[in-house]
Amino acid sequence: MKIALFTRTGFHHTYFINRLQEEFEIACVAREEYPEEGGGETGHASTSRDSIAGNGTDRTGDALFLERFHAAYSAGFRYHPVLREYLKSPFDVVLKQPGTEYVNVGCGEINSSDFISFLRGVRPDVVAVLGSSVIKPSVISVPSHAMINLHSGLSPYYRGTWSYGWPIVNGEPEYIGGTVHHVNPGIDTGDVIYQTRPVFTDNDDLNSIFLKVVSEGVELVARALGEIRDSGTVDSWRQPENTGRLYRTKDLTADAARTCLSNLENGIIRKYNAARTERDSGVSLYGYVPPKIYV
Repeated sequence: MKIALFTRTGFHHTYFINRLQEEFEIACVAREEYPEEGGGETGHASTSRDSIAGNGTDRTGDALFLERFHAAYSAGFRYHPVLREYLKSPFDVVLKQPGTEYVNVGCGEINSSDFISFLRGVRPDVVAVLGSSVIKPSVISVPSHAMINLHSGLSPYYRGTWSYGWPIVNGEPEYIGGTVHHVNPGIDTGDVIYQTRPVFTDNDDLNSIFLKVVSEGVELVARALGEIRDSGTVDSWRQPENTGRLYRTKDLTADAARTCLSNLENGIIRKYNAARTERDSGVSLYGYVPPKIYV
């Protein structure tokens, strides 16, 4: 089975590549650049939660607050003290394998005619995705078996960006988890293959929550690829329509970020853990797989 990977250039994307290379022969890895306006792992995460919160609610400080927030909690997970417990495979450099083609792609160029021609030449059976631009039907149709995506949220309830953070903002930590689904032209709307929720400790912060979602999610991707390799197919469930919420990058305002940090400080994860069975029972998941790493 010929597998191609679409991802970006961050630490967790590198982990995605290296973890899957441990278990599968990968024909091609395409790494797409981040958008210029942000979202990448840029800057040093030296800003503490206290210094972030210290900006208060001064509207003139919102831009600075968000800059510090992203430095601490988008790039910041790379400095987490237990990072290597969460990302068990190498994450700082791609371990290039003989026989695998590695290509760099400009932001959005994953849908270009040149890249489509290149991908057709690779002739992948399956493409596994983490973090690319929205993929157009002309690309989705290239693999012969499937294109699957790892979404760091529970679809259909939370789709789009920062799907592990919005449940904290909205007081719904039972909706934190990962989804592996088939790719279709929508945003995280394809048929669900697997879903899981990590196990959280009372003191988990935003970075450790993200790392747990990613690490458990990558294991789901490996499971799906293994099943496709061994049986030629994988079961999936159609997502119910008109359910849940779609968040875009622009939705993450300073007020939303402040609410997220405040809810964490006020023990939202501790309160969730105390009533986890009851709260989890109110959320229907599809293809549920128990967490593998943090049990």
